[in-house]
Amino acid sequence: MNAAQVVAGLGWSAGATLVNAVGQFVFLAVLARLLDPATFGLLAMAGIALRFSSFFAQLGFAQALIQKPELGPADHTAALVMALALGLAFCAATAVAAPAFAAYFRAPELVGVLVVLAVSLPLGAVGGLPMALLRRAGQFKRIAFIEVLSFTLGYGAVGMACASGGLGVWSLVAAALAQHVLTLVLGFACARYTVAWPLKRASFRHLWGFGATYSLVGFLEFLSANVESLFLGRVFGAAALGTFNRAVALVNLPVEQAVTAVNKVLFPALASMQNDRSRLADGFEMLLLGVGLLSTALACGIAAAAPDVVALLLGPKWAEAAPLLAIVAFAAPPLFMYVACGVTLDSMGALRSKLKLQFATLLAKVALVVWLAQVAGVPGVALAVVAAEVLRLALGLRVVSSRLALRPGRCLRLVAVFLIEGGLVFGAVHGVAAAATAAGWPVPWRVAVETLAGLCTVCAGALVLLARNPAYAPLQRFDTVRRWHGFALQWLPQRRSHP
Repeated sequence: MNAAQVVAGLGWSAGATLVNAVGQFVFLAVLARLLDPATFGLLAMAGIALRFSSFFAQLGFAQALIQKPELGPADHTAALVMALALGLAFCAATAVAAPAFAAYFRAPELVGVLVVLAVSLPLGAVGGLPMALLRRAGQFKRIAFIEVLSFTLGYGAVGMACASGGLGVWSLVAAALAQHVLTLVLGFACARYTVAWPLKRASFRHLWGFGATYSLVGFLEFLSANVESLFLGRVFGAAALGTFNRAVALVNLPVEQAVTAVNKVLFPALASMQNDRSRLADGFEMLLLGVGLLSTALACGIAAAAPDVVALLLGPKWAEAAPLLAIVAFAAPPLFMYVACGVTLDSMGALRSKLKLQFATLLAKVALVVWLAQVAGVPGVALAVVAAEVLRLALGLRVVSSRLALRPGRCLRLVAVFLIEGGLVFGAVHGVAAAATAAGWPVPWRVAVETLAGLCTVCAGALVLLARNPAYAPLQRFDTVRRWHGFALQWLPQRRSHP
């Protein structure tokens, strides 16, 4: 994939992300007023069970199609056969295991929801394959079209229509299935998915080898990401889980959309340069820089304005989510900065290192959640999430720096920049929020001025802190980045080669 394709891909991906992010917040606000916290908690429980199965149903075949250096129709066929077979198998297994999941969460109504949602497993497994080929080929315009259409029509329109009709949790079920169906249909319509018979054993071996390890890593990441949900759902109930889930969604949604957009473009780009470690190191630092700046600014701003954000987007019945949001927001920057580490390790095929890292983090997070929940209840669980994400990022930066032979201080300097930026944004937004509240301004006006204060601080801080920071120097190699940041980059020091 060349530089022009990467730039065009980032543009299309960013556009689709912006549309979906706006839609996410609109749908979130509407559905939060039509449905109660327990409904979202029930779907969160179902989501845990489905993600548990999806890692084995999909088995990383889509990622294997992107990462494989040489690809042909035999690989397409092998991926399709295995994805369909495993998707159907785990659909049936999830339906059979639904009573056990419901018993664990003490929610009998979960059985019917899980049985129906299990259909999403084969839909997602097969639907991801043509999307992978489009990403590999750099067809990001088509990907943007598919994602926007499937989300706005499939999830948004269907979900709001059903919720308005009083269908409760089934409106969220219908929305999820409609989105999967549209993605699958549009994906195969846009991608040239060729098949070849008879099947070749070599294609199965590669896809199975990479995909199985990738899925095991993903499964451990899933467990780590859902330790708190498993604990909250069983110990504190559906309402507490629903409140916590919405607090996490408020801070993660805007960052996740942007990071996912970048990841979709840069994973195939980094995979194409997996044998050139100098370029790969530059790509990693670019990704870490972009994700760190974005996630830190958004998270710290949201944490400072948590009561107003909850009041505006969720409404008064969700007031208990505000203190949780103020804590869990600080987990977003390390969570998404680790994505840069994970994508880089994936592109190098260094899945064993990632597997060990994730296993260590999982054990630490379980211990933290159990301990801090006993000390501080649900807010303690939020603190445990923050601590676990910081630990995982530290381990990830260490592993990637070692693999790419980066100087130890390079990543630390970038992290220091993010911390300074986050502190400035938090202080600015908190000060404006306090002043606007004291003046008696209505919530929409307060959120507007808080957002403006955060944006101004980010722009000023980026110019002052980044333009003179040596860690920013690797970006000089990328002409497109120089054009985007021409004003700031005029003060950059000369690039130093990697050791």
